[in-house]
Amino acid sequence: MFRLSKLAICGALAGAAAFMIGDTAVQAHHPAGTGGKFEVHMNRGISGFDHIKVPQGGMGRFQVLYAVHDLLFRQDSKTGKLIPRLAVKATHSDDYKKWRVTLRKGVRFSNGEELTTEAYVHHFKRLLGSKLAGRYRAALGPRLDRVVAVDKQVMDFIFSEPHLAFDSVMAAGIYVWYLNAPGFAKANENKPDYNRMSVGAGPYMVKEWIPGKGVTVVRNRNYWNPKEQHADEIRYVIRTGPETGAPWNALRAKDLDVGWSLNGSILPRAMKNKNFVVKNGGRGTMHWAVNFNQDYKPLDNLLVRKALAHAIDRQAILKVVTKGMAKLSNQAFPQGSRWHCPGIKFPDYDVAKAKALLKQYGKPIPTFDIWTYNIPSFKKLTIMLQAMWKKVGVNVNVKVGGRGPSGVIFKIVKGETPIYMIVQGPTIHPTIFEMNLHSKAKDNNWRVRSPKLDAAIEKVQAARSDADVKAAHCALEQAKSEEVPYQPFEHAILATVAQKGIKGIPFPDNPIIGYHHLYREK
Repeated sequence: MFRLSKLAICGALAGAAAFMIGDTAVQAHHPAGTGGKFEVHMNRGISGFDHIKVPQGGMGRFQVLYAVHDLLFRQDSKTGKLIPRLAVKATHSDDYKKWRVTLRKGVRFSNGEELTTEAYVHHFKRLLGSKLAGRYRAALGPRLDRVVAVDKQVMDFIFSEPHLAFDSVMAAGIYVWYLNAPGFAKANENKPDYNRMSVGAGPYMVKEWIPGKGVTVVRNRNYWNPKEQHADEIRYVIRTGPETGAPWNALRAKDLDVGWSLNGSILPRAMKNKNFVVKNGGRGTMHWAVNFNQDYKPLDNLLVRKALAHAIDRQAILKVVTKGMAKLSNQAFPQGSRWHCPGIKFPDYDVAKAKALLKQYGKPIPTFDIWTYNIPSFKKLTIMLQAMWKKVGVNVNVKVGGRGPSGVIFKIVKGETPIYMIVQGPTIHPTIFEMNLHSKAKDNNWRVRSPKLDAAIEKVQAARSDADVKAAHCALEQAKSEEVPYQPFEHAILATVAQKGIKGIPFPDNPIIGYHHLYREK
């Protein structure tokens, strides 16, 4: 079994005594019949805890942050109903520009500080006062101006534009919601090693973090709901490389209690093995798609975009790249979501129709570059696209790049990618997803200029009830299927593989899996 070497993070922190973890304190919150230690899978490191230093999420980072800090709310994906966590109530003004949130009383951070609105006021003031304020505002939806404390338990989030989706945003697990105790933060946030520190109000607290190796968490003895603290200790262990390599071997050797799959490659094997329990969900908030930059001619021509879309055998891609484990996507929100629209279809696979459309266009098609991340499954997918388009007489060069600030996303934003394949999302709510397809949007990365899409987007933005939002959103989905700014492939896979007898893993339909809910069957 993997064991983390000693790292005295706690000793480097202000008020280190509050972090000392004694057996007596831990066992005081030990629910009957549960406990023990778990080792769970991460595919890469978390890079740190400070959002200023690490202004992004990532699957592994989400799991650790959620366990250590918790959320204001979770949300039922089918009904939209908020499930109270650190907060118990959220209401909005008539114009949706102010959301009032009431915190749960009696919540304390792992260092003993009380959770009050001061924590959120300080946290967001710091983020919105940084050079990356635009990134944080983009993550939250319409522009957040400020957070105001009404009293210790009640705070107002003030926006410059109506924000119908803020309840969904609060529950989405976006990294900006995970905040440190304010007294601790003020004392330490200007120190060089602040990125190594984490003091949350969640069910667990950081014991050790070894960059490149993993994170160990133990129970937060101050947590408001000890019934949820099943395990004594959880180790988030980094296993890199192909899923059929190190992660699969660690599961078979029982060096991992639970692993995840993001491309489906290990699932056929795990499903045949009686020692494992497999839950195949999907990141319903994300989907894979090939996108067309219409600044590059003739991608601005609808005949050409439709031809390229018709030339793609999406079922073959799912069979090869995801071993048939993914669900085909034809719109932003998957089946089962309250925002899913029946009857929406992007162009189906039809080589003859693709050739006919290109013949109708009647001009030569230049060789394009198609860009994607330097990830094996992504590269495999783009190579398949390359072969499929060659069958209809269109040639492309496959280009790969990194995921950092100077990688593929940078090239997309700069308009340097004629065609690009990425994961799109998060699809949290119709009013804040793909509004940048509007021709006047500053972040219109498709460079699309479509009166049809503009009109549909404006109706979504003008809607003020769930029924009107749904109707306007479905009209936009229909317009997208006709204008083809991109062609979707699949709703991104998210599956878990657990040793038999392990319980408590929520169905993986959200990147925030929540490994800290694990327990062993008696």
